[in-house]
Amino acid sequence: MTLTLYDLRTADPDIRPSPFCWIAKFALLHKGLDFETIPLGFAEKKNYPDPSYGKCPVLDDDGELVRDSAAIVEHLEKKYPARPLTATEGEKAMAEFVAAWWPAALLPGLGPLTMLKICNLLDGEDRDYFRRTREAHYGKSLEAYSDDPAAPGKVEAGLRQLAAPLARRKFLGGATPNLADYNVFSLLMWRRAAAPVDPYETPAEVAAWSERMLDLFGGYARKAKRAAA
Repeated sequence: MTLTLYDLRTADPDIRPSPFCWIAKFALLHKGLDFETIPLGFAEKKNYPDPSYGKCPVLDDDGELVRDSAAIVEHLEKKYPARPLTATEGEKAMAEFVAAWWPAALLPGLGPLTMLKICNLLDGEDRDYFRRTREAHYGKSLEAYSDDPAAPGKVEAGLRQLAAPLARRKFLGGATPNLADYNVFSLLMWRRAAAPVDPYETPAEVAAWSERMLDLFGGYARKAKRAAA
C-alpha cells in the first residue's frame, strides 16, 4: 500500500498552511495510515498529479487519485473502515455542521488577518498566482481586504461559540477527537502556520483544546513548521 498526499507549500517547503490539506493529513493520521507528502507550489500546475484539476490536496492511493479533502475523507472511510472518523450518523452530522460553520463563523475574521501573511510567505510565480486569484475572488487588493479593524472581534465571537461545547468535553468528538475536531482545527493550523502572534483573545477552553490537538499523533501538528516572527 502506497499513500501519497500532495500538499501546498510556501517558499519554505516545510511551511504547509492549507486547511484543506490539513484535513486530509489529520484524516490519514487518525486512521493510523502511513503516508508521505509531496509539497507543491500554488502555481506549479504542471507538477500536480492531475494538472487539469490543478488543486490540492490530492491523495494518490496505489495509483488511484482522490481529489478534494471531503472526497479524501470519504475514500478513507470506505477503504479503511477501522478507526472511523465519524462512528455514528450523529458524529457525521456534527462534522458536516462544523465544515459549514467555520467558513461563516471564523473565516470572515481570520481571512483578513491571515491572507496577506500567506501571500508574503510565497515567492515568484506562486505569490503572483495567489494574489491574482484571491484578489479576483474578493474584488479588491489583499491590502484592502486585510484592512478590517473589526476582524479580531469577529474571530473572538466565533471562538466563543467554539468554547461552549469544549467547556464540557475534551474534544468536539467527546472524549476523543473525530472529524469535527479536524475540520475546524485545520483552519487554526492555517493561521498558526502564517503568524506567530494572534491579535485576538482565545477563550481558555479553546486554547486548552488546541494544545490537545497539537499533541495528537506524537505532536504531528505541533512539529509543523511556522513562519518566523
